[in-house]
Amino acid sequence: MALNDELYSRLVNLYQDLDDKQIHKLNAKLILLLSEKISDVNAVKTIIDQVEAENVKSKSR
Repeated sequence: MALNDELYSRLVNLYQDLDDKQIHKLNAKLILLLSEKISDVNAVKTIIDQVEAENVKSKSR
């Protein structure tokens, strides 16, 4: 859990003082770089599916 807290904190710090366009650019860069490091394509697809499902659920609220 401590690692997750540290990662979350670092991500929050990355977004400080960024406008929406900069945030979208940073997100795209993070996604591409992280997906290059994950060699299991099915794991990446599962993560995308999870995020997509959560996004759909939050839109319906």
